[in-house]
Amino acid sequence: MLRNWQKRAGVSLIEVMIAMAILSTLALPMGMFLVEQMRGSSQLGDYYQILNLLEEKLEIVLDMRFQDIPVGDVKDVLVESQGSRGLDLRPAEVARNMVNFRMRCEMLPVNFSALKDAASNELQSIVAEDGMKRVEIFAEWGDKRQHSLNLVAYRANL
Repeated sequence: MLRNWQKRAGVSLIEVMIAMAILSTLALPMGMFLVEQMRGSSQLGDYYQILNLLEEKLEIVLDMRFQDIPVGDVKDVLVESQGSRGLDLRPAEVARNMVNFRMRCEMLPVNFSALKDAASNELQSIVAEDGMKRVEIFAEWGDKRQHSLNLVAYRANL
């Protein structure tokens, strides 16, 4: 009777193989999911860091005097301003990525409409050619796949 119990207590090789097959079909997708989730989380963190840098650079531009904001495309320089911090558009390393910054600024005319003229009953309008600037700051990075972010703001000459 002891021999009959010893036969049933063991696990056969086929049972072990079936258990390993079931375990591997579940473990492989879960492992791949964890790796992709970690990669995506790291990439999202890079985006947030670069977005924070862009917001900081845009705030610096908006703090600058209107005359000190250069019109046109500017990159790879330190733009200085009287009475405020300078805008650093030089490349920076963020989480193992070299990020290139550039700024595009264009002058926008502003139309002002005044009160109606009492004699002619027409609206008087005035155009200020240097009334507003549209500022756009870009960040570009990545070797294999190019990534980019940009922020836009308007600055009035008041």
